[in-house]
Amino acid sequence: MVLTKVLLILVLCILTQSNNGGHISILVSKTGLESAKDFLINRVISTTIPLQLPEIEKKVRIPLIGKVRMGLSNIQIDSVDVHSSKIETGKDGIFLSVSGATANLSMDWSYTYRASFFEISDHGDAFVKVKGIDVKTTVTLLDDYGSLKVASRESDCTVENIDIHINGGASWLYQGVVDAFEKTIISTVENTVSKKILEKMKKLDSFLQSLPKERKIDDSAAVNLTFTGNPVLGNSSVKVAISGLFMPKGDDVKVSGSHSSPSSFFREVNRMVTISIEEEVFNSATLVYFNLVLMQAKVMHLVIGETKNGSILSTSDWKLILPELYKHYPDDKMMLNMSVTSPPAVKITENGIDATIQLDIAIDVQDSGKVLSVARISSVVNVVCSAEIVDENLTGSLRLNDFNATMKWSKIGVFQSDYVQAATSRVLEALFLPYVNTRLKRGFPLPIPSDFTVKNIEIAYANSAILVRTNIGTSTSTNH
Repeated sequence: MVLTKVLLILVLCILTQSNNGGHISILVSKTGLESAKDFLINRVISTTIPLQLPEIEKKVRIPLIGKVRMGLSNIQIDSVDVHSSKIETGKDGIFLSVSGATANLSMDWSYTYRASFFEISDHGDAFVKVKGIDVKTTVTLLDDYGSLKVASRESDCTVENIDIHINGGASWLYQGVVDAFEKTIISTVENTVSKKILEKMKKLDSFLQSLPKERKIDDSAAVNLTFTGNPVLGNSSVKVAISGLFMPKGDDVKVSGSHSSPSSFFREVNRMVTISIEEEVFNSATLVYFNLVLMQAKVMHLVIGETKNGSILSTSDWKLILPELYKHYPDDKMMLNMSVTSPPAVKITENGIDATIQLDIAIDVQDSGKVLSVARISSVVNVVCSAEIVDENLTGSLRLNDFNATMKWSKIGVFQSDYVQAATSRVLEALFLPYVNTRLKRGFPLPIPSDFTVKNIEIAYANSAILVRTNIGTSTSTNH
């Protein structure tokens, strides 16, 4: 037992800490990038507008008038209309551009004209239509010790022209404002927009750095969410990989090195995102839970003393299946003590999910106030699993494929093989699998931020992985 425990702990450490590649991969397709681009542009506009610009002041010499001090204050971009935008991926990073956008500005104007013996001043407001705004931004994402980092960013904004409409003032004032401030207003808009975009990139970098490196599953286990290597930029797609392996709750997250090469089964599909979850994720889960229970000097076990409808188990219910049991203990209460004796092994093929469970079934009876263990059956159970998505969780249910069972020991005589098979079949179908399926309904959380939901889901299987193809919507979206 001690040797077994040491070996299992060693395997667990190897599996959860020495991972050299991501076991969950997320591919954002061209459709997903387009949606992300539109979401990002709308989010930037909604969180930036109204945008305050610096005040402008100039001394302008106007023919026949002389030198006039002019100022623009409360300059504010009130609205932006984006006509065209695009997003591209390449070796230099992710390139986002907006072209032909327009914006509406409002501002206050004032002027002061001093002559030898008098001073003239006035003020009012003005509105500016900014035309032909082109914005170009390039972002490079890198792995930074398990987090994503915006490593380099460039931003450039150009404005084609503006139309200024002044309320009040003489014609000479209008022309003076146009002549004096047109280039300055254009330059101010260009510089302010470029600066604001870089500020947004810094906030994006802070957000990515703050993403949790693990996600709690329950009080016993968590999932390692560290990124494993730099994002892979394909032809209009971005792929990132995270560890995805289960680990005991409270263990320090170990950051892996380089991540695995792009999976060949990532083909272009009409979904925004494809999430690949490799079978190692599920095997790490079974190993973690099995190991945690083993370290407590137990094994995975389930004690059942009643049926699903609440009736007490009795030997009388089993007299046709296990006649020797009923013969020795007629009408006694009984319990089934089921123990998983090794970590269940999960295998994913193109046809679906298979799992093998090593299960011992101890038959206990309550006789004269004492609980007696009277027999133990050892079985190898092969099940198939159907996966589904419920509330952003990957869930599933098991159904029996086949099994073999042998009598490990018995205190009530030798059981015929047919009786052993019949008893095991009943235990599995009526008691064990329903219990396990209830637990599986808790699900495995998909790596989707909490503000978003999945919709139009398609689940497929490849060699060694489950593929979840889905579109992404915001949590306020009505279509799910």
